[in-house]
Amino acid sequence: MFKFIPLALADSQQLTVTINTLVTEEGKVRIYLTLKNNGQGVLYGVQPMVHFHHTMAMMSKIVQLEPGQKVMLENDDHPSVLRAGRYPLVIMTQYKTDLHNQPYTHIHTDSFYFREQVESAIEGKIITTLNDDESLLDIFLKNNSNSFKNIRLMLVLPPGLVTDKLAQMMGTTIRGGQEKNIKVVVKRKNGSPAIIYPVHLLVEYGEMLNHYTGDISGEVDFRSIQERTAIIPALGAIFFLIGAIFLRSYFKTRNNSTLSRR
Repeated sequence: MFKFIPLALADSQQLTVTINTLVTEEGKVRIYLTLKNNGQGVLYGVQPMVHFHHTMAMMSKIVQLEPGQKVMLENDDHPSVLRAGRYPLVIMTQYKTDLHNQPYTHIHTDSFYFREQVESAIEGKIITTLNDDESLLDIFLKNNSNSFKNIRLMLVLPPGLVTDKLAQMMGTTIRGGQEKNIKVVVKRKNGSPAIIYPVHLLVEYGEMLNHYTGDISGEVDFRSIQERTAIIPALGAIFFLIGAIFLRSYFKTRNNSTLSRR
């Protein structure tokens, strides 16, 4: 099982999401979702949405989540799984820290096994190149097995980003040992904040009555160059302050030692 909480559109420490799944022998899936407010302020309109097995299901909205409060939601509105293997889950949750502000988005990915624990032979990475309000996602895939795979790909984007490619499930074939490159342009919607957005590529395929899945993650940084480089002088100031405190302590200790010898 993998769990990945990316650098999300909001402070990942403010809202935490945990998932437990129960799968019957017939393949019926029940998802238990726990949301907890780890922040100091109230969260409003907490709305989770579950992406599972080519379906999307909106879960009940939590009107208000107090600091320290956690709520468990339950969902079984999904088709049954038929093949043994591994299946992905993506939970996309929107919430507000202020009723008058735009909602934040928290993305949590997870997976579960049905009958057999299998691992995908497909691995990959996402490299991004920024150009104003759009970004080029360079997706690299590699088949680490000796046999070809008929894979299905789907790009999961947070609200605020759009794309014309991989927004829906796309199929392709990758031969044994082959590397494949797919380029996808992702655009920022008008009015969406210029921040860091997490992106996820779900990779699935079936083979020998088993189901395999993997999650390739990346991020798109739409912040300005000034914002991205602002941390450098800030860190310099911090190191300078630490150095000054250290030197002051050093000379104070040295002077005290000199006086004691006198």
